[in-house]
Amino acid sequence: MFFLLSKILDFLISPITWIVVILAIAVFTKNAQRKRKTLIISFVCLMFFSNPLLLAIFRNLIPSCERIISDNKKEHFHAAILMGGMISYDESKNRILFNANINRLTQTVELYKKGVVKKIFITGGSGSIIYPKKREANLLKNYLIEYFNLPNKDILIENQSNNTHENALFSKKILDSLGWHNKRLVLITSPLHQYRAQACFSKQGYKTYIYAQKSKKNSLEKVLPKNLFLPQAEILLEWNNFLHELIGVITYKIAGYI
Repeated sequence: MFFLLSKILDFLISPITWIVVILAIAVFTKNAQRKRKTLIISFVCLMFFSNPLLLAIFRNLIPSCERIISDNKKEHFHAAILMGGMISYDESKNRILFNANINRLTQTVELYKKGVVKKIFITGGSGSIIYPKKREANLLKNYLIEYFNLPNKDILIENQSNNTHENALFSKKILDSLGWHNKRLVLITSPLHQYRAQACFSKQGYKTYIYAQKSKKNSLEKVLPKNLFLPQAEILLEWNNFLHELIGVITYKIAGYI
């Protein structure tokens, strides 16, 4: 039930949904004054939720992580905990499709190839309502073995979880059985999701490290006019991800998950 509600919530909190609803009201209302107001509101919302600077400011509402390790230092860990949430399943072609979170996978492979981590632990069940039996951890493990030639013995999985809380809760049982409680573990997930993921594992007694990637944009590029004032279409999607994560942090604190 919680899984289904989270999917519905993702739709309801999307700024694109709000803008479309407001525009629909403007189109179908016969009241001229209401039409004018709703058009203005939709325009303001569109400009607000497509502004990179405003998003950067609001992102500070999510707390910072602990135990952040820079990628310019030579660190070594027993294993990388790879969080799911990066694929969907294409039944017609019987293959997986990656979304924008593919960085989680590529970074994990990079750390393994460099010898920074010895093992890879993948956590993630089915993120699909349509294909509940297609477990992400299983699919990703097979993908790493087939396309990256990683040895089967170095990849472990937890494939029952459907959210971040369950990722940590179900992983704990397996990690405990492996005797990894005092091992150095690095957590691999998207930057926006790092705080909640790390907090969930800390709640279960596992103090993980966050491996920080270098910023894609240097400080000079961040203050260019295009990133301060001009609307950008991709920011609409990033707002959706931010609101999802912010609500997740708030609800997890209320529920006692973090």
